[in-house]
Amino acid sequence: MLRTAASTPVSRHPVRVFEAVVAEVRDLGPHFRRITLASPSLRAFGVPEPTLDLRVKLILPNQGHPLTTPGAPDGTLQAGWYQAWLRQEQPGRGFIRSYTVRAFRRGPGGPHIDIDFVLHDGPGAHAGPGSAWARNAVPGQPAWFVGPDASAVTAATPLPEAGINWKPGGARHVLLAGDETAVPAISSILEALPAHLSGNAYLEVPDATDVQPITTRSRVRIIWLNRDGGAVPHGQRLEQAVGHAVAANSILPDTYAWVGAEAGTVRNLRRCLAGAGLDARTSEFRGYWSHGKAGSGANGIPLAAI
Repeated sequence: MLRTAASTPVSRHPVRVFEAVVAEVRDLGPHFRRITLASPSLRAFGVPEPTLDLRVKLILPNQGHPLTTPGAPDGTLQAGWYQAWLRQEQPGRGFIRSYTVRAFRRGPGGPHIDIDFVLHDGPGAHAGPGSAWARNAVPGQPAWFVGPDASAVTAATPLPEAGINWKPGGARHVLLAGDETAVPAISSILEALPAHLSGNAYLEVPDATDVQPITTRSRVRIIWLNRDGGAVPHGQRLEQAVGHAVAANSILPDTYAWVGAEAGTVRNLRRCLAGAGLDARTSEFRGYWSHGKAGSGANGIPLAAI
């Protein structure tokens, strides 16, 4: 059941609330599940360029409780909507978690978006509301999310306001590194890269069976790393691979880095790359979750201050 917050005057804002339904649920491997959302309202969704690492914010209910969505009844939002949402009381407030749009398709069957979820398990798993929602999702189930309003997002809109944080500037060499929580974003980025870019992409996953096919027009080399089903500590393979790249002097002056993983791993990678001469202030470092903090997954918190 859905309740709508009281209507308030709104101004034109780059994002809005979309209501959709689960159209398909498909497992991509033991730790990845793709959920396809569909709705006629998605005709108003999108950005005027490749989606890259475009994020949307899923609004998840507390099980058994009605959900109050932010904004006006028509889905429009105004500046400060997130802070207003935080001031709401539980259980009606629910949860908000950020996820990458793995694909956005317009077709004869109507517009659809794919979102890939990590299904966390095992000792120390950082499962939260998003992972729990994905485990229980079934076709026909309603879903709400905040995403870019195609009629409000223009070429002049700052990319972060639309949910995109890929900003390589004039760099011709890129380094992408992430654990499983960042695999959807890195995969989407790789598929959108132009042919002239070179570099390396390191993706760490729990097991070799989690490796997924990725195509790219670029000359970026894709390297999958796996933790042998949990035999190797989280982040170790990723830190080793980037460390080897630094030792081999493959971090060029015009390298742009995009890193997303557990917060401690991101912190270590940022320091390693900064020590190699990379200007971390012009690259992107995102802590997707943090060891010891339940439900911290998939928020994509910027770690510019570490």
